[in-house]
Amino acid sequence: VGARYDSGFQFALEQLKIVFPNLDESKLGELDALNKIVDGKLVPFVPAGAA
Repeated sequence: VGARYDSGFQFALEQLKIVFPNLDESKLGELDALNKIVDGKLVPFVPAGAA
């Protein structure tokens, strides 16, 4: 299931590159299926109780 989810995420990134060809590739490299948005910033997802 995880690999399928990641594959779908990568496909979405590829679509972004086509629709918005002038996007900064280095910024796209910061995207990850497991990130979350906190206060308008991307941060790594940490499961509850893992800290």
